[in-house]
Amino acid sequence: MDLKQAFYSPAEVASLARLHPTTILSYIRDGKLYAVRLSARTIRIPAKAVQKLLAPDEAIRPKLIERPNDDVRDDSSLSTPADELVLA
Repeated sequence: MDLKQAFYSPAEVASLARLHPTTILSYIRDGKLYAVRLSARTIRIPAKAVQKLLAPDEAIRPKLIERPNDDVRDDSSLSTPADELVLA
């Protein structure tokens, strides 16, 4: 699916998905569709979120990056004081 804009209004997404605009707003409220609220009355939906809604099989999946050289320790080696621990 080729989307031409970077962001869409809920009404535009509703038209593309053949749903009622209230349904799109419900998806946003329920966390099923990511959106950005620009003001009290203005909501925009990124093209990636629209693509994920319309064609979930074509959406680009996030990649898991393995870091084999990271230092991995077991719990017994955590005998350092809490102020010396660095959170990554």
